[in-house]
Amino acid sequence: MEKEVNLKAKNTPQLWILLAANILIICGIIFPHYFKEVTNKFDLIFILKGLGASIAPLLLFLLNGLLSSHQKAVLVFWKLKNPLPGSIAFSKLSKEDTRIDREKLKEIYGNLPKKPSEQNKLWYKIYKKNSLDIVISESHRAYLLARDLTSLCFLFVIFIGFPTFIIANWPVNIYYLSFLLIQYVIVVIGAQNRGRRFVTNVLAIEST
Repeated sequence: MEKEVNLKAKNTPQLWILLAANILIICGIIFPHYFKEVTNKFDLIFILKGLGASIAPLLLFLLNGLLSSHQKAVLVFWKLKNPLPGSIAFSKLSKEDTRIDREKLKEIYGNLPKKPSEQNKLWYKIYKKNSLDIVISESHRAYLLARDLTSLCFLFVIFIGFPTFIIANWPVNIYYLSFLLIQYVIVVIGAQNRGRRFVTNVLAIEST
């Protein structure tokens, strides 16, 4: 748990950059005249740094706490039951990665499980055994970052996108909501790929 907290702490700067950028965009849509005056007087990078140093950490703390780890996994993999990528570690992912020696895994752990929950349990056991490996640690950090970015993008759609769709004028409201939805889908694709890569990295290192 402490290791995961440390990995999340390393991801905080990237998270607040996304948050700050979205705050700037919505401010530009709702208060275009004031926003133009502000951006003419101050450097944009200075504004981002100011947001990051002041309100962004607090907002991140509140927003990240709205969703559980399971809910975040559902948002990433679009599966209500057994959404974690470890749930298909042996039945699917290990067969698609040529780095993984399935026969060696069978020698160590016996018949590989087929039930999703059992697959995830065994995979997690293997992960804990190899968690200090730098490749796995970095892969885990990248997945956590992508997962948290996904949850933030989803919350932007719910708490900013839909209200803006109602409040803002057409066609700006359509464009902005479309932007948020596209942003979410792009981040989801990246998070899915990083999550699966995290799973296969663990099995590849264990089987070599």
